[in-house]
Amino acid sequence: FELQILRSPRLGHMAPTSFDRPDDAVPRLAVVIPVYNEEEMVSPCIEALRSSFELVEHKHKPRIIVSDGGSSDASVKRAREAGARVVETKSGDARGRGPCLQRGVASIAKDGGVTVSDTLLFLHVDCIVPITFFRDLEAYWVEHRPKIGFCKMRFTSEGVGLRLFEYLATFESILTTFGDQGLVVSRELYEKIGGFPDQVLLEDVEFLRRARKTCRIHPLPMTLSVSARKFDERGVITYMIQCCVILTLYVVCGASPKSLAKLYSDAYFLRRAFPLVIALLGVVLVVVVLLSL
Repeated sequence: FELQILRSPRLGHMAPTSFDRPDDAVPRLAVVIPVYNEEEMVSPCIEALRSSFELVEHKHKPRIIVSDGGSSDASVKRAREAGARVVETKSGDARGRGPCLQRGVASIAKDGGVTVSDTLLFLHVDCIVPITFFRDLEAYWVEHRPKIGFCKMRFTSEGVGLRLFEYLATFESILTTFGDQGLVVSRELYEKIGGFPDQVLLEDVEFLRRARKTCRIHPLPMTLSVSARKFDERGVITYMIQCCVILTLYVVCGASPKSLAKLYSDAYFLRRAFPLVIALLGVVLVVVVLLSL
Protein backbone atom coordinates (compact mmCIF):
# COMPACT_ATOMS: atom_id res chain seq x y z
CA PHE A 1 0.00 0.00 0.00
CA GLU A 2 0.98 3.59 -0.39
CA LEU A 3 0.31 4.19 3.28
CA GLN A 4 1.69 3.76 6.75
CA ILE A 5 0.56 0.59 8.46
CA LEU A 6 -0.96 1.84 11.70
CA ARG A 7 -2.32 -1.50 12.87
CA SER A 8 -1.41 -4.91 11.56
CA PRO A 9 -4.10 -7.49 12.42
CA ARG A 10 -2.85 -10.99 11.62
CA LEU A 11 -4.43 -14.37 11.61
CA GLY A 12 -1.88 -16.68 13.15
CA HIS A 13 -3.17 -19.75 11.31
CA MET A 14 -2.74 -18.17 7.86
CA ALA A 15 0.76 -17.46 6.58
CA PRO A 16 1.57 -15.08 3.74
CA THR A 17 1.54 -16.76 0.35
CA SER A 18 4.18 -16.34 -2.33
CA PHE A 19 3.17 -17.35 -5.85
CA ASP A 20 5.58 -19.21 -8.10
CA ARG A 21 4.82 -17.29 -11.27
CA PRO A 22 6.39 -14.66 -13.50
CA ASP A 23 6.36 -11.29 -11.78
CA ASP A 24 4.82 -9.55 -14.79
CA ALA A 25 1.78 -11.87 -14.50
CA VAL A 26 0.92 -10.57 -11.03
CA PRO A 27 -1.51 -7.62 -11.12
CA ARG A 28 -0.12 -4.34 -9.80
CA LEU A 29 -3.23 -3.11 -8.08
CA ALA A 30 -4.74 0.23 -7.10
CA VAL A 31 -8.00 0.35 -5.14
CA VAL A 32 -10.35 3.29 -5.75
CA ILE A 33 -13.15 3.86 -3.21
CA PRO A 34 -15.69 6.65 -3.88
CA VAL A 35 -16.98 8.18 -0.65
CA TYR A 36 -19.59 10.72 0.38
CA ASN A 37 -20.42 11.18 4.09
CA GLU A 38 -19.35 7.65 5.06
CA GLU A 39 -17.44 8.23 8.29
CA GLU A 40 -18.72 4.98 9.84
CA MET A 41 -17.95 2.79 6.82
CA VAL A 42 -14.63 4.02 5.47
CA SER A 43 -12.24 2.72 8.15
CA PRO A 44 -13.52 -0.90 8.23
CA CYS A 45 -13.39 -1.02 4.42
CA ILE A 46 -9.75 0.12 4.30
CA GLU A 47 -8.65 -2.08 7.20
CA ALA A 48 -10.13 -5.18 5.57
CA LEU A 49 -8.15 -4.44 2.39
CA ARG A 50 -4.92 -4.06 4.36
CA SER A 51 -5.47 -7.27 6.29
CA SER A 52 -6.15 -9.20 3.09
CA PHE A 53 -3.00 -8.00 1.38
CA GLU A 54 -0.83 -9.20 4.26
CA LEU A 55 -1.41 -12.76 3.06
CA VAL A 56 0.31 -12.09 -0.27
CA GLU A 57 4.03 -11.59 -0.80
CA HIS A 58 5.28 -9.68 -3.80
CA LYS A 59 6.88 -6.34 -4.44
CA HIS A 60 3.87 -4.58 -5.97
CA LYS A 61 2.10 -2.98 -3.03
CA PRO A 62 -1.45 -1.85 -3.88
CA ARG A 63 -2.42 1.77 -3.45
CA ILE A 64 -5.65 2.61 -1.66
CA ILE A 65 -7.26 5.81 -2.91
CA VAL A 66 -10.37 7.27 -1.32
CA SER A 67 -12.01 9.71 -3.72
CA ASP A 68 -14.24 11.96 -1.65
CA GLY A 69 -17.26 13.64 -3.20
CA GLY A 70 -17.39 16.62 -0.83
CA SER A 71 -18.23 15.00 2.50
CA SER A 72 -19.33 17.22 5.37
CA ASP A 73 -18.61 14.60 8.06
CA ALA A 74 -15.35 13.00 9.20
CA SER A 75 -14.96 10.70 6.17
CA VAL A 76 -11.79 12.36 4.90
CA LYS A 77 -10.16 12.41 8.34
CA ARG A 78 -10.93 8.77 9.03
CA ALA A 79 -9.75 7.66 5.60
CA ARG A 80 -6.41 9.37 6.19
CA GLU A 81 -6.15 7.92 9.69
CA ALA A 82 -6.67 4.46 8.19
CA GLY A 83 -3.78 5.17 5.84
CA ALA A 84 -5.44 5.81 2.47
CA ARG A 85 -4.52 8.55 0.07
CA VAL A 86 -7.49 10.93 -0.17
CA VAL A 87 -8.51 12.81 -3.31
CA GLU A 88 -10.85 15.63 -2.34
CA THR A 89 -13.46 17.34 -4.48
CA LYS A 90 -12.53 20.93 -5.19
CA SER A 91 -14.77 23.88 -5.88
CA GLY A 92 -16.04 23.62 -9.43
CA ASP A 93 -15.43 19.88 -9.72
CA ALA A 94 -18.25 17.76 -11.09
CA ARG A 95 -20.20 15.89 -8.42
CA GLY A 96 -21.38 12.31 -8.36
CA ARG A 97 -19.82 8.87 -8.22
CA GLY A 98 -18.69 8.89 -11.87
CA PRO A 99 -16.53 12.02 -11.51
CA CYS A 100 -15.24 10.74 -8.15
CA LEU A 101 -14.02 7.54 -9.77
CA GLN A 102 -12.42 9.51 -12.60
CA ARG A 103 -10.48 11.67 -10.15
CA GLY A 104 -9.38 8.65 -8.15
CA VAL A 105 -7.89 6.96 -11.20
CA ALA A 106 -6.33 10.19 -12.43
CA SER A 107 -4.46 10.53 -9.12
CA ILE A 108 -2.59 7.25 -9.54
CA ALA A 109 1.08 8.08 -9.83
CA LYS A 110 3.40 7.29 -12.70
CA ASP A 111 7.04 6.22 -12.43
CA GLY A 112 9.15 7.35 -15.37
CA GLY A 113 6.02 7.86 -17.44
CA VAL A 114 4.76 4.34 -16.77
CA THR A 115 1.66 3.89 -14.62
CA VAL A 116 2.63 2.02 -11.45
CA SER A 117 -0.71 0.20 -11.26
CA ASP A 118 -1.93 -1.84 -14.22
CA THR A 119 -5.06 -3.21 -12.53
CA LEU A 120 -7.84 -1.25 -10.80
CA LEU A 121 -10.26 -2.40 -8.12
CA PHE A 122 -13.33 -0.18 -7.82
CA LEU A 123 -14.92 -0.86 -4.46
CA HIS A 124 -17.93 0.70 -2.76
CA VAL A 125 -17.27 1.80 0.79
CA ASP A 126 -20.00 -0.41 2.27
CA CYS A 127 -18.23 -3.54 1.00
CA ILE A 128 -15.78 -5.61 3.08
CA VAL A 129 -13.32 -7.87 1.29
CA PRO A 130 -12.59 -11.34 2.76
CA ILE A 131 -9.18 -12.07 4.27
CA THR A 132 -8.23 -14.19 1.21
CA PHE A 133 -9.39 -11.60 -1.34
CA PHE A 134 -6.03 -10.61 -2.85
CA ARG A 135 -4.67 -14.15 -2.73
CA ASP A 136 -7.69 -15.48 -4.64
CA LEU A 137 -7.64 -12.53 -7.05
CA GLU A 138 -4.00 -13.08 -7.95
CA ALA A 139 -4.54 -16.80 -8.53
CA TYR A 140 -7.50 -16.17 -10.83
CA TRP A 141 -5.91 -13.22 -12.64
CA VAL A 142 -2.74 -15.12 -13.47
CA GLU A 143 -4.57 -18.25 -14.64
CA HIS A 144 -7.29 -16.61 -16.73
CA ARG A 145 -5.81 -13.20 -17.65
CA PRO A 146 -9.19 -11.39 -17.73
CA LYS A 147 -9.64 -7.75 -18.64
CA ILE A 148 -12.51 -7.18 -16.21
CA GLY A 149 -14.36 -9.11 -13.54
CA PHE A 150 -16.90 -8.77 -10.74
CA CYS A 151 -17.27 -10.39 -7.32
CA LYS A 152 -20.03 -12.37 -5.67
CA MET A 153 -22.02 -10.77 -2.83
CA ARG A 154 -23.17 -11.74 0.63
CA PHE A 155 -25.43 -9.21 2.33
CA THR A 156 -25.11 -8.47 6.02
CA SER A 157 -28.84 -9.00 6.64
CA GLU A 158 -30.91 -12.17 6.34
CA GLY A 159 -33.96 -12.80 4.18
CA VAL A 160 -35.13 -14.84 1.21
CA GLY A 161 -35.22 -11.78 -1.04
CA LEU A 162 -31.60 -10.94 -0.30
CA ARG A 163 -30.48 -14.53 -0.90
CA LEU A 164 -32.29 -14.45 -4.25
CA PHE A 165 -30.59 -11.17 -5.15
CA GLU A 166 -27.19 -12.70 -4.24
CA TYR A 167 -27.86 -15.68 -6.50
CA LEU A 168 -28.94 -13.55 -9.46
CA ALA A 169 -25.82 -11.40 -9.01
CA THR A 170 -23.60 -14.41 -9.79
CA PHE A 171 -24.70 -14.13 -13.44
CA GLU A 172 -23.25 -11.52 -15.77
CA SER A 173 -25.84 -9.33 -17.50
CA ILE A 174 -27.04 -5.74 -17.72
CA LEU A 175 -29.75 -6.62 -15.20
CA THR A 176 -27.55 -8.36 -12.61
CA THR A 177 -24.04 -6.87 -12.69
CA PHE A 178 -23.31 -3.53 -11.02
CA GLY A 179 -20.59 -1.58 -9.25
CA ASP A 180 -21.86 -2.77 -5.86
CA GLN A 181 -20.17 -6.09 -6.57
CA GLY A 182 -16.67 -4.66 -6.84
CA LEU A 183 -15.15 -4.32 -10.30
CA VAL A 184 -11.59 -5.40 -11.09
CA VAL A 185 -10.46 -3.83 -14.36
CA SER A 186 -7.21 -3.77 -16.29
CA ARG A 187 -5.91 -0.24 -16.75
CA GLU A 188 -5.62 -0.97 -20.48
CA LEU A 189 -9.36 -1.71 -20.78
CA TYR A 190 -10.30 1.20 -18.52
CA GLU A 191 -8.54 3.65 -20.81
CA LYS A 192 -9.69 1.92 -23.99
CA ILE A 193 -13.39 2.39 -23.16
CA GLY A 194 -12.90 5.90 -21.81
CA GLY A 195 -13.15 5.22 -18.09
CA PHE A 196 -16.28 5.92 -16.09
CA PRO A 197 -18.68 8.40 -17.66
CA ASP A 198 -19.28 11.79 -16.10
CA GLN A 199 -22.64 10.73 -14.61
CA VAL A 200 -24.22 11.22 -11.19
CA LEU A 201 -25.98 7.84 -11.43
CA LEU A 202 -25.70 4.57 -13.36
CA GLU A 203 -22.06 5.23 -14.18
CA ASP A 204 -21.40 1.54 -13.52
CA VAL A 205 -24.16 0.44 -15.92
CA GLU A 206 -22.76 2.59 -18.72
CA PHE A 207 -19.17 1.53 -17.99
CA LEU A 208 -20.13 -2.16 -18.13
CA ARG A 209 -22.14 -1.65 -21.34
CA ARG A 210 -19.00 -0.31 -23.00
CA ALA A 211 -16.88 -3.13 -21.59
CA ARG A 212 -19.23 -5.83 -22.94
CA LYS A 213 -18.65 -4.55 -26.46
CA THR A 214 -14.92 -5.19 -26.05
CA CYS A 215 -14.46 -8.35 -23.98
CA ARG A 216 -15.98 -10.91 -21.66
CA ILE A 217 -16.78 -9.81 -18.10
CA HIS A 218 -15.60 -12.57 -15.76
CA PRO A 219 -17.37 -13.69 -12.57
CA LEU A 220 -14.60 -13.77 -9.96
CA PRO A 221 -14.42 -16.36 -7.15
CA MET A 222 -14.26 -13.85 -4.26
CA THR A 223 -17.32 -12.95 -2.19
CA LEU A 224 -17.72 -9.47 -0.71
CA SER A 225 -19.64 -8.77 2.49
CA VAL A 226 -22.04 -6.00 1.46
CA SER A 227 -24.19 -3.79 3.65
CA ALA A 228 -27.92 -4.31 3.08
CA ARG A 229 -28.74 -0.80 4.31
CA LYS A 230 -30.53 0.24 1.10
CA PHE A 231 -32.74 -2.83 1.29
CA ASP A 232 -33.26 -2.36 5.03
CA GLU A 233 -34.35 1.25 4.52
CA ARG A 234 -36.76 0.70 1.62
CA GLY A 235 -37.67 -2.99 1.77
CA VAL A 236 -36.21 -5.69 -0.47
CA ILE A 237 -39.06 -5.91 -2.98
CA THR A 238 -39.61 -2.15 -3.16
CA TYR A 239 -35.93 -1.45 -3.72
CA MET A 240 -35.58 -4.17 -6.38
CA ILE A 241 -38.61 -2.84 -8.31
CA GLN A 242 -37.32 0.71 -7.99
CA CYS A 243 -33.95 -0.30 -9.45
CA CYS A 244 -35.65 -2.18 -12.30
CA VAL A 245 -37.79 0.85 -13.15
CA ILE A 246 -34.80 3.22 -13.13
CA LEU A 247 -32.70 0.83 -15.20
CA THR A 248 -35.54 0.45 -17.72
CA LEU A 249 -35.98 4.22 -17.99
CA TYR A 250 -32.25 4.56 -18.65
CA VAL A 251 -31.59 1.66 -21.02
CA VAL A 252 -34.91 1.47 -22.90
CA CYS A 253 -36.25 5.02 -22.70
CA GLY A 254 -32.98 6.94 -22.68
CA ALA A 255 -33.77 8.99 -19.56
CA SER A 256 -30.93 11.18 -18.29
CA PRO A 257 -28.94 10.05 -15.22
CA LYS A 258 -29.51 13.48 -13.64
CA SER A 259 -33.30 13.12 -13.73
CA LEU A 260 -33.12 9.50 -12.62
CA ALA A 261 -30.95 10.46 -9.65
CA LYS A 262 -33.89 12.45 -8.27
CA LEU A 263 -36.14 9.39 -8.53
CA TYR A 264 -33.49 7.15 -6.98
CA SER A 265 -33.15 9.42 -3.95
CA ASP A 266 -36.93 9.36 -3.39
CA ALA A 267 -37.78 6.21 -1.45
CA TYR A 268 -41.51 6.64 -2.10
CA PHE A 269 -41.66 7.54 -5.79
CA LEU A 270 -43.09 4.10 -6.66
CA ARG A 271 -46.27 4.92 -4.77
CA ARG A 272 -46.75 8.20 -6.60
CA ALA A 273 -45.83 6.77 -9.99
CA PHE A 274 -47.62 3.43 -9.70
CA PRO A 275 -49.45 3.70 -13.09
CA LEU A 276 -46.19 4.56 -14.85
CA VAL A 277 -44.45 1.62 -13.18
CA ILE A 278 -47.14 -0.80 -14.35
CA ALA A 279 -46.96 0.60 -17.88
CA LEU A 280 -43.17 0.24 -17.98
CA LEU A 281 -43.30 -3.32 -16.69
CA GLY A 282 -45.86 -4.06 -19.39
CA VAL A 283 -43.55 -2.64 -22.06
CA VAL A 284 -40.65 -4.74 -20.77
CA LEU A 285 -42.83 -7.85 -20.81
CA VAL A 286 -43.92 -7.18 -24.40
CA VAL A 287 -40.31 -6.65 -25.51
CA VAL A 288 -39.21 -9.89 -23.84
CA VAL A 289 -42.04 -11.82 -25.51
CA LEU A 290 -41.29 -10.35 -28.94
CA LEU A 291 -37.59 -11.14 -28.62
CA SER A 292 -38.38 -14.73 -27.70
CA LEU A 293 -40.54 -15.33 -30.80
